[in-house]
Amino acid sequence: MNHNRHRSLLFQRVLLGLNALILFTVPLAGAAPVSAKSGGYPFVFRDVGDSAGVLPAAAGIKGHGAGWGDVDGDGWIDLFVGTFHPPGTRPSLFLRNRHGRFEPDGQEILRISGRVTGVVFVDLDNDGDLDLYVGSMPQPKNGLVGCQLFRNNGKGAFTNITDNNGACPPAFGGRSVAALDYNGDGLLDLFVGEDPLPGYNGSTTKSSRLFRNLGGLQFEDASRAAGIPEGIPGLGVAAADLNEDGWPDIFLASSGGGNVLLLNDGRGRFRRAPETPGLFAWENIGGDNMICGVSFGDVNRDGRLDMVIGPHFKAPWQNPMPVRLYVNRGYDASGNPRFENVTATAGLTPIPMKAPHVEIQDFDNDGWPDIGTSTVKFRDGTPFPVIFKHLGLKAGEPIFRDDALAVNDFPTAADANGKSDFFVAQGKIIYMAPGPTGDYDNDGKLDMFLPNWWPQSRSLLLHNESPGGNWLQIQVKGSNGVNAMGIGARVKVYPAGKLRTEAALLWCSEISVGHGYASGQSAIAHIGLGAQTLVDIDVILPHGKGTLTKRSVKANQRLTFE
Repeated sequence: MNHNRHRSLLFQRVLLGLNALILFTVPLAGAAPVSAKSGGYPFVFRDVGDSAGVLPAAAGIKGHGAGWGDVDGDGWIDLFVGTFHPPGTRPSLFLRNRHGRFEPDGQEILRISGRVTGVVFVDLDNDGDLDLYVGSMPQPKNGLVGCQLFRNNGKGAFTNITDNNGACPPAFGGRSVAALDYNGDGLLDLFVGEDPLPGYNGSTTKSSRLFRNLGGLQFEDASRAAGIPEGIPGLGVAAADLNEDGWPDIFLASSGGGNVLLLNDGRGRFRRAPETPGLFAWENIGGDNMICGVSFGDVNRDGRLDMVIGPHFKAPWQNPMPVRLYVNRGYDASGNPRFENVTATAGLTPIPMKAPHVEIQDFDNDGWPDIGTSTVKFRDGTPFPVIFKHLGLKAGEPIFRDDALAVNDFPTAADANGKSDFFVAQGKIIYMAPGPTGDYDNDGKLDMFLPNWWPQSRSLLLHNESPGGNWLQIQVKGSNGVNAMGIGARVKVYPAGKLRTEAALLWCSEISVGHGYASGQSAIAHIGLGAQTLVDIDVILPHGKGTLTKRSVKANQRLTFE
C-alpha cells in the first residue's frame, strides 16, 4: 500500500466549513408518513409490525438476535429472529418477505430452542444462495442448543448441518458473528465472539473463535494459528479493512479483556494494534457493565473507516453513557491505524438507557452517515429511535445532534431507582439487544427491526418514512478469488466527472455482514446522495483483486457489480 499517499490525504478536508444540509423528498411506497415533529426530530419511523405481518408471529418472545438476508433470490430480504427460549416463550422463527409483507416460514428445523445472540445469512459455499449461521450459548440441562449452521439447498430450503462441521463446538458460548475472508482464498470465514461470564456455558476458555472455511461447508478452528489471542471474549464483533491494505481487520467489543483491535498482516495472521487496549478501554467494566456493539463507516468523507461502539451498562438512567465514536486518523508505515476518541466534540450526548447495538448508516439519505442505536423513545405511542443526525463537517470534523431524547421527560427524578421492567411498563423508553437495518420494502430507505427482550412488550418493525435525498444501493457478485457476496469490497462514490478526486469524495463504506450487536445485515451498501443525481463509483475488491468502475450513474436504483 502507498502509505505516503494515504497520509497526504489526512487533512485534505480540514478547510471545509460546516456543510449545509439540503433535504429532498423522495416518493415512498406505502402509506403517507405520520407526523413526528418534536424539537426538530428529523426522522420519521412508523411501527408497521402488524400491517407488515411481523406480528403476531414475533410476539411473546425474548428476542436477542436478528438477521436480514434474501434467501430465495427474489430481491426481497427475509428475516430470522433469534430468541432465548425459556418455558413460556417462543423459539426462534424465520419470516419470508413477500414483496414487503412477511409470513412465517414453516420449516421446523429453524425454530431453534437456544439462547441466540448472533445471526448472519452468508453464502459459505459460493453457490449463489445464503446459508444461515446462528450464534447461541448452549445450556444442555435445559435442552437449549449452541451455535447452529444451516445449508441453503436452494430457494431458502434449509438443512441443519451443525454436527461435525467444525464451526459449532458443543461447549462454545457463541455471541455476535461476522463474516470475512481473512486469508484471501475466496471463501468466507466466520469470526464468532464468546460470552465473557465465567462458567455461564460450561466452557472455561471464553475465547472468541475464528473458523476457517475449508470448502464444502466444512470448517476448522484456526484461532490460534491465525494469531487470535486466547481468553478474549467478544459480545460484539465486526470486520473491515481499517488500514487500506486490502485485508480485513477485526474488532472485539466486550468486557473482561475485550475491546481489542486485531490487525491482519496481509497473510491471514492477526496481531494486536498498538492502541489496544488503552485507547478503547472503558471505565467500570464488569458484570452487567458491558460493551456490546461495534460498527464501521466513514463519518468525515476522508476515505477511511471510523468506528462507533455501543454500551450496555447496568443503570444508565442514573449515570447516562454515550456511544463512543473513534475517528480514523490514518496509519503509520507499519499499517497501524491511529484512532482518536471524538465522542464529546462530535456531539454524541449520553443516553439514559442501554444502547448495545449501533450502526453507521444514512437514515435520511442526505449524504452524511448518521449513528443509529437500538434505544427507542416514545411519545403518545409513536416511536422515536435514538439516532444521532450527522450535521456535516465543521473545520473538517463530524458534528452530530440528538433530538430523540427530548421527546419525553425520561428520566425524571422518580425514575432514578427504577428497573428495566418498570420502564417497559411505563412506555417512555425501551432498548433492544439487536437492531439490524435493511430496506425490507425496496423503497430506498433503511428500516429497522428490533426484537423485544420482554415477552409482554412488542417487537418493532420501524418503517423509515423520513424526508431525505437521493440514494443508491450497491451489491457485488464475486468470482475469480472474490467471495460470491463481495464482502470486504470497498465502495467509493464521487460526483460525476470527479472519479478518484479524493477532495470531492461523497461516500465510502465497506460491504459487510454481521456488525453492531447480535445483528446480521444484507450484503448491500446503502448510500445516501443528498442532492446528487449523477455519480461515479469505484468498487475496490478485497485482497488486491482489482477495481470495478461505473461512471455517470443515475441515483435512486440498486446496482450489481460483477
